[in-house]
Amino acid sequence: MQVQFPGPSGSLEGEIIPAPNADGSFAVLCHPHPQYGGSMIDAVLDICAEVLVQRGVSVLKFNFRGVGASAGSYSGGHAETEDVVAAVEWLTLAHGIKSLWLAGYSFGANMVWRALDEIHSPEHILLIAPPVGHMEFAPRQPPCPIDVFVGDADEFVDLARLGSWAGVRSHIIAGADHFFTGKWDELRTSIDASLS
Repeated sequence: MQVQFPGPSGSLEGEIIPAPNADGSFAVLCHPHPQYGGSMIDAVLDICAEVLVQRGVSVLKFNFRGVGASAGSYSGGHAETEDVVAAVEWLTLAHGIKSLWLAGYSFGANMVWRALDEIHSPEHILLIAPPVGHMEFAPRQPPCPIDVFVGDADEFVDLARLGSWAGVRSHIIAGADHFFTGKWDELRTSIDASLS
């Protein structure tokens, strides 16, 4: 279901994928870098959404400001965190969600991490290929379970630095690059197994 909801720079474009056995849980999914073709239409995000929906978690994918039909323009990654918060606030008001999940891929993972300063009591966080070493990930005490999925051939992720994160479970996919080329089945299996 296509939706439009208010954001800090105007209307944001999104898509809701309802879980058939939904229990009031919702996940907000955040896409890769807007300046490199990132949008909510993304195969890796679709894999994450598929697993979550099968587990009873409905999904909201949305386009950051300036992407697709979302108003505004790219802010350099500074104000996009406000878009994440706006998506959470709109879901809470419009759907009365019982539990909130957050997921992000690449740039989207960084936006989720930074938005945690303003989002209270998420149920679970999934970070896919967070560009640790290329974008700032300030140290923080995880507010809930955090699972990270990354390939050992990902040139945008500093695996040593990722390994120093406290309270975060890392799932390393052998041979996978930043785009999980040829490894989508392994990514799907890894995400599903982490939620068992």
